[in-house]
Amino acid sequence: MSTPTDMHTAADTIVTRLQAVDTAVTALKARRERDPETLGDKILLFALPTIAGVAIGRIMQSVWSGVERRCIAGGKTKATTSLIASLSRTAISAAVAAVTNQLSSMAAQAIVNKHHH
Repeated sequence: MSTPTDMHTAADTIVTRLQAVDTAVTALKARRERDPETLGDKILLFALPTIAGVAIGRIMQSVWSGVERRCIAGGKTKATTSLIASLSRTAISAAVAAVTNQLSSMAAQAIVNKHHH
């Protein structure tokens, strides 16, 4: 049979373990509040703009290939349109890439914000 001292020691051990669990939970909660983004959120914030950029890049490449084919079919040689086409293509592609990156980043952040609320 256990003595009152043994029961007191067992109770102290249980209380000590519960306090350790409480401390660990409090630390995890504080860490979560400092950085509320989960791994999934961070992946989304990285992946959505990246995937959108790749998709828009492929679309722009197809568009420029079509424009180039039409110019050649219209009698313009590739040499006469290459400088102008290259400058135009670069400027337009950069603008489209910047807009795509900005919009997809905003969309990803909106999804994460909605997830947190």
